[in-house]
Amino acid sequence: MSIVYYPNRVYKGKVPAIDREMAKRNPQIVQGSQSINATALDVTISANTNWQLNSIGWVFSAATARNFSAVVKQGRKVVENLNDYLWFETPTVGRQKITLDADFYTGTELGVELQAQMNANSTWAAAGITFTVSYNSSTGLFTITPSSGTIRYLNTNTAQTLSSYDSIAGHLFGLTVNGTLGATVVSDTTVFGLDSEVPFVSETASVALAYSHNEVHTLGIDQAVCLTTNSGVAITVDYVVNYEEIV
Repeated sequence: MSIVYYPNRVYKGKVPAIDREMAKRNPQIVQGSQSINATALDVTISANTNWQLNSIGWVFSAATARNFSAVVKQGRKVVENLNDYLWFETPTVGRQKITLDADFYTGTELGVELQAQMNANSTWAAAGITFTVSYNSSTGLFTITPSSGTIRYLNTNTAQTLSSYDSIAGHLFGLTVNGTLGATVVSDTTVFGLDSEVPFVSETASVALAYSHNEVHTLGIDQAVCLTTNSGVAITVDYVVNYEEIV
């Protein structure tokens, strides 16, 4: 006769491989609800490691035609204490540490974030120096320009202790070597594709009350999923996203 397996009993000498794998899984749920009458839905989901998108579901409050989509965005994920700060130097105020907020950014958004943090630096502000940071998706280069004077990027700031002298966010911007003082700082390594996106759900004038996408997508840490709708439609959309980080 065949062996009967009772999964709720604990008497196995060795845990089967499938049980070991399932024990590692930790699915996460992101859900919300929004009226799209005045404001379009625009939700970006990312993870701090490589990750797996399991499913997305939409439910609409009425069968009124509307557009909705889901796209994979290419960009950069900033994680606290992993890749969130870099060093710059200007002759008048010396070396300054700039810390980025942890989040997911496209190339353009990453330039905006660096610009905001540089302009929030109190030492540069007191000296009357502001900065412009831009990303060119055609060339894959970031350009940092001060309002006056010169600037350089420091890949390593040897004046600091070992624990904080590396610019751990430099590679996000294609900055990999110590620069020299100049009118601008430009990436020494190209970083292409940071503003690109690939749709995998694209519904136009849909009147479906519910929609599910259950294909599994394996994504990298520098990829995000963005859910969007149009606005100007007097309905509410509820959404739920199931994903998990890959251990």
